[in-house]
Amino acid sequence: MNTTFKHIDTSDLKRIRKIAKKTIDHSYRYFLDDVSVDHYLESGHLETYLNTNINNTWSLHQDNNILGFSVCIDNVIDFMVIDSDHHRQGLGTILLQHCEGLLFENHHVIALESFEKNTKAYEFYEANNWEKIAKYKDSKYNEVKYIFRKRLLSDTNL
Repeated sequence: MNTTFKHIDTSDLKRIRKIAKKTIDHSYRYFLDDVSVDHYLESGHLETYLNTNINNTWSLHQDNNILGFSVCIDNVIDFMVIDSDHHRQGLGTILLQHCEGLLFENHHVIALESFEKNTKAYEFYEANNWEKIAKYKDSKYNEVKYIFRKRLLSDTNL
């Protein structure tokens, strides 16, 4: 499988939004209620978020098709999506490793968050050697989230 990464531009936004909406619709309903998912997808928040963070977004490609993307801000993987049609193919691991490499270029400790009820996601992060360090109630979504971190292997004293 030949995968490549690209820093997205405005020409990619439509495809990125479509992947995000489809995947959220398909993958978030098992841990968030339908009303919350529908409200989020209809609110325009996703579009605003992606437009605002275009300079922080990388897409994962295979044969010129975008299969997923990530938004990395400072030392945080803020959002990561693999097209729901391509789940369970190892692409999430490839994208996660790409994000880690980007962030470790400038940071010794990196972080991400996941909904507590999204067991598939947090088990995936733990399987990729991320450490669950805290949990908190996210007032925006009224849901509990886990905070994960990862350190450079050479930084054992941090």
